[in-house]
Formats: sequence, structure tokens, C-alpha cells
Amino acid sequence: MSNNANGRVANGTSNTIHRYGATEDSTVLAVNGGPRHHRQTTAGIDTITAADEEGVDHHQQHNHHQKEEMPSDRIQQQLDKRSTLRMCEKIGYGLGHVYNDLCAGVWFSYTLLFMQGALGMPAAEAGAMVMLGQVGDAIATPIVGMLTDRYGTKRQWHIFGTFIVFLTFPMIFSLCPWCTVAPHWWEIVYFAAVILGFQFGWPIVQVTHLAMIPELSRTQKDRSDLTAIRYSLSIISNVVVYIVTWAVLRNRSSVENQIGPGDAYRFRDISLILTLAGVSMSVLFNFSLTFSGYEQRRSTALLHNVIRPVATSEEPDLERESLLRPSVAPAAGTSSNGPDGVLLRKPRKNFFKSPLLYQNALLYVFSRLFMTTSLVYMPLWLDEQAHHQQDGPPSGDQVNVEHLATVPLVSFLASFIASLVLKYTNRFISNSLVYFIGSLISISVCLWIALTAVDATFSTFALFVIAALFGAGSSITMVSSLCITADMIGKHAEQSGIIYSAVTFADKLVTGVVVVIIESVKCKDRTECPEYYQGVLSYGCGLAAILGCATLATLLCTTAATRARNRR
Repeated sequence: MSNNANGRVANGTSNTIHRYGATEDSTVLAVNGGPRHHRQTTAGIDTITAADEEGVDHHQQHNHHQKEEMPSDRIQQQLDKRSTLRMCEKIGYGLGHVYNDLCAGVWFSYTLLFMQGALGMPAAEAGAMVMLGQVGDAIATPIVGMLTDRYGTKRQWHIFGTFIVFLTFPMIFSLCPWCTVAPHWWEIVYFAAVILGFQFGWPIVQVTHLAMIPELSRTQKDRSDLTAIRYSLSIISNVVVYIVTWAVLRNRSSVENQIGPGDAYRFRDISLILTLAGVSMSVLFNFSLTFSGYEQRRSTALLHNVIRPVATSEEPDLERESLLRPSVAPAAGTSSNGPDGVLLRKPRKNFFKSPLLYQNALLYVFSRLFMTTSLVYMPLWLDEQAHHQQDGPPSGDQVNVEHLATVPLVSFLASFIASLVLKYTNRFISNSLVYFIGSLISISVCLWIALTAVDATFSTFALFVIAALFGAGSSITMVSSLCITADMIGKHAEQSGIIYSAVTFADKLVTGVVVVIIESVKCKDRTECPEYYQGVLSYGCGLAAILGCATLATLLCTTAATRARNRR
């Protein structure tokens, strides 16, 4: 007789074991050798003898755990469909990132226009300022992630980051103090320091706000609702940016349709209005955390972030365990042979040795490059169009400063609508085909601008159509590239963080370098290259879309070769 059988006799248990793993005295040995108590199973179940007890013991434990887990899984599914947060608490959470979204909308759309048009800064220096911000953001994001995990609470860091943004963001769009009497290098140092401070505070708010989702949520519905509300308020924030810009610029009394030094205070007013709105939303966000019991929820999440090694003899509270299961489940990439078993870690895949990672990174970089370039240079192109019309014969439908707000707004709304449509088209066509369609839209609008005569003017309707095509093309390619990357990650979700960090780092770095190159090769005198930004939108964005298609082709070839190799 085996040691397991001897252990059962010593404990006074019967040698008769039911098929489904329960003995007549309802005592079953745990994996670690200790008894575990269960409800007694009545008659009516076929029995088997204790011969070959080691195999029966393993079969007994496996079937018993399988029997217990089935109702537990059903309860978990039911509980995950309900919410533990009120709607006002969810909306209050979403308000915590509104200030960041307002600042980001102004940063990408109007920084270069303000520095070149209102401040008179050389194009190369203005491009260097934008690149400095992008690189600073790329470097600060992983550092902020490590700091916020080790020190303090997410709420404390969020307040600290909001305070930094509050100090630095209005200073970016204000006149430099003492620059009229100080050397020229003082202006560069001043804006570089302010931009770096802003790009350090901005990711603090972003990272901590995202990290609060698992602390606040207890069910899958909580997490889904918080994410959806966060995205919805981000859309509203971008719309508010363009509405405020339109309201400020439309009261402009100057007859000129271009942005000049006299408009510097208007950008300051825009930044102050958005700061007032953003800080107010952040205050409401902190009040909502208090009312939603954030500290208690956070403590509960931390308390249950431990897997207990020994099960107790009491009946488990299935509702409580189900609500907290996301925080007490084994780490991604591991498996367990029972509550008292040993966690078995799945082998990690080294994505950095696979060409698929770099192809997916390039795919995302080119899609983001198309979107960011069009977002940054569309206002400058509109300002350039206004300059042409001012020098040429008067026409009935002229580009004016109001288009600096309305045209980007149309582009943003088109990108939002395209992202909603993608939710339904992905059921019928592959992500690769979706990316190719988005690239065709992007290339077509670039060709439209490139083939337009130099002295031709665009009507307001044509500008809106161009903006809509830019927005739809950028949204389709960016969303589909993220889906393709997610398909590559597959079941290796535990490695998704480092992969997305690498991809987004490359995006921010490449975008900053491209902006510097574009501004460095620009003519110092506008009359020498009056259609420069038209060329940037047509050839620069078009090249990014073409390179994206080429990368997609190589990606499909690599994927097909990998699948063929795996079949062998």
C-alpha cells in the first residue's frame, strides 16, 4: 500500500472513494498533506476500490477541483457584469484626465504656429522645442511609472503632476519674461526648461490616472465603464479646445488673416481659459475620489494582492472572492494546479529576437507620424494659404483665422467617426486590409493637395473634405496598427507592457526628429518657398503612408513564413 493510502487509514478515512472525488466521511487530503473539509456526498454515486491508490488520489483531487470551480466561474461571470460604482463616481473619475487632454490638444495643434507666428522664433528653433518635448515625454514616461509604483499613492502623484502642468502649460503660450532685454539664448533656455517641466508633469497625470482603474474597479464592468468614460471625455476635451480657439480668434479685429506678434496674448488667453477649466475638473475629480471611497478601495486591492498558501476549512465567500479575483489571480503567464499547488510559469517569448516586433513598431510609427504631422502642420498650412490669398486677388471664400479652429475640429470629428465604424467592420475584414484601406485614403488626400496648382485656392468646403480625409485616414491606420500589434502579442499578455512601451517610445522619438528636420530645411524667407507647408502635408504625410504600406507588405510576408515554418 502506498504512503497516501497509509495516510488515509491513519486519519480514519474509508478506503472507498466515490468517482467524483468525495469520501464517505467527507475528508480529502490536500496536496500539501493536510486535510481539507468538504460537504458530504450522498449515495447514488458509483464507487471504486482503493487499488492503485496513487492514481485514484490524483484523479480524485482533479475532479473535485473541477466540480467546485464550475459554479464559481458562473458566479464570477454574473458578478463581473454588475457595477460597484455609481455613474457620478465614474464620471468623476473621467474628469481626472480632462486637463491633460486639453493641454495635449493645444500642444500638438498650435505650438509651432504660436512660436513662429506670434513669437517670431526661427523655424529650426521652434522645431527643436517640439522635438525636445517629444523626447522628454518618451524618456519621462517609464521613469514616472517606476516612481509612482514605489513611492506614495497614485492620488498624491496625480495632484503633484497636475500642479506642475498648472505652472508650466500657460508659460509655454506666454511671452518670455525679460526676453526683450536679455540675449537671444535666454529665450531658448526659458522655453526649453518650461517645456521639459510640462512634459514631466503631463505623464505623471496620465500614468497615475490609468493606474487608478484597477484600484477603483472590482468587476470587469467597472473597468470597462471607467475606460469608456475616460475616452469619451477625451473626445469632448479636444472639441472644447477647438471651440475655445475659434471663440478667441473670431473676435480678432485685425484685417490680416495671418497670425502675427499681435496675437501672442490670444494664445495666452486660450491657455488660461483651458487651464481654468482643466484645474476645475481636477478638483472635482479629487472630490469624487473621496465620495467613491478611493482609499478604502485602494486598501482592499492591496490587501487582496496576496495569494494565501493554505486554504482554510471554512466555506469560501464566493461573491467576495469573485469581486476581488482580478487582484488575487495568479500573475499573467502562470498556471496553478490548485489553491495549494505550485505556480507554473509559462515560457516567455523573446519578442526582441523576432522581426515581427520591429515591423509592428514601424507600422505604428508610420501611422502615428502621418497623424501627428497632419495635426501639427495643418494650422501652419492654413496660415500659409491665408498669406497667399492676402497677396493675390480678393476672392469670395477666403481662408481666415477661424479656419485654424474649425478645420482641425472637422478632422478630429472625422477620426472619431471612423474609429466607431471600425468597431463593426473588424468583424468582416482583417486588420491588415483595414490598414491598407486607411493608407489608400491617406495617400489620396495627399495626392489631392500635391496636384493642386500653386496659385489655386481651396474653398471652405474643400478644406473640410481634406480635413475629414486626413482624420479618417489617420484614425483607421492607427487603430488597425494597434490591433495588429495585439494579434502579435496574443496569449503573451504579461509582456504587453514592455512591447507597447517600446513601440510608443519609438513613435515619440521619431515624431520629434521629423519635426526638427522639417523645420530645419525650411527657407528662412517665406517668399523663397511660399508653398512649403503644402509640400509637407502632401509629400511628407504621403511618404509616411507609403512607407506604412511597404511595412505592411513585409509584415504579411514574415507572418506567412512564420506560420509555414510552425506547421513543419
